[in-house]
This record gives sequence, structure tokens and C-alpha cells, in this order.
Amino acid sequence: MVTIVSEEAAGGRLAGGLSSGQRCHSSDALSPLTEWRFSEQVENGTPSTSPPYWDTDDSDDGGGSKPPELYGKYTWKIEKFSQITKRELRSNAFEVGGYKWYILIYPQGCDVCNHLSLFLCVANHDKLLPGWSHFAQFTIAVVNKDPKKSKYSDTLHRFWKKEHDWGWKRFMELSKVSDGFVDADTLIIKAQVQVIREKAEWPFRCLDCHL
Repeated sequence: MVTIVSEEAAGGRLAGGLSSGQRCHSSDALSPLTEWRFSEQVENGTPSTSPPYWDTDDSDDGGGSKPPELYGKYTWKIEKFSQITKRELRSNAFEVGGYKWYILIYPQGCDVCNHLSLFLCVANHDKLLPGWSHFAQFTIAVVNKDPKKSKYSDTLHRFWKKEHDWGWKRFMELSKVSDGFVDADTLIIKAQVQVIREKAEWPFRCLDCHL
């Protein structure tokens, strides 16, 4: 069976908007999201109930009920993974829902030991208009050469000035990375993002956007 990361591990990377226990002080896939929830369900906090799964069809036909302009996939191949010495790596930016995103990886963990840390981040967040926010459901996966062993997790988050990145500090143990996840010294990470549009009469306003 495909490994699912506990959603309790989802959180931000930076100190802003996080508890002290979540702050980062580190030194140096595959298919549609869990389920496509209506905006009413999201606004009411309806949790995901079905297990994550991957859409193996890479065609751009919109996937039926998935609005193509709000849904997108991105594949990031990290070559020469065993030679990486940098504290963190960023993927190229990709666009979904009219917004630009990128994947951030900490090969040696972010504020944790012996774990691979992965986050989805809003690109150029410091250049966006005051009070901006993006509501999105996303899945991130580390691909195994045996598809059944690929490891992934999904979550729902509102991205804004103080929480412009979200993901998992303990996505997977480093000791397991060599078990089929690094093939020909290449690590493959896949992401799927669905931006959720909210009702115009219920807009989200950042009350402390001046901070």
C-alpha cells in the first residue's frame, strides 16, 4: 500500500504565525487530491475523508469535475541527490489558479533530525498586494521506483503573508530515502495543487496585513 503521512505533521516552515515548537532553526508523484470539496464544505471546515490517491492520467483535459484553471501538477527531478550539501533547495516556480508556487525541500530536515522536510510555498509573496490570501488543497509526493511504495500526503491551507509556506517537517525518515526513492541518484517529487475559490460575499480579509 502507498504510505500516507499523518496530516497532524502539516505546518509552516517559518516562525511567523507558528508556535515556538514549530520554528525552523536548521543549519545548513501520480494523482488527484484526496477529494474535491465544494467551497461550502471548505468554509465549514469539512475534513477530507477519503484516502489520498494519484491521477496517473497526465492529459490536460481538466479531469472532469476538476476545474482545469484551478488545478495543476508539477514534477521536480533532483539529480545528483547524494551530492547535495545545501541546507535547502527550491524548485522552479509553476503556476496554478493564477498564482505562482514552488516546492521547498530540506534534504537534512527543517528543525528536525533524520527526516526529509517538504513544503509548498507561494512565490514572490513579498511582492503581492496587502491582504492577499490563496486557499488551496495540495498533495506532495516523493516517488518510489515501485509506485506502490511512493510516499505522499495532502492538506488544506490558506496561504497568506505570515503563512506563505506549508508542509511537513517530518515527511519521511532519511534512512528510508535510499529504499527505492533515489533512483540513478535522482529524487523525484511531484505536487498537485487545487486553488479553491470562495464566495464573493464571504471574502477573507487579513486583519493584520499592515504588520
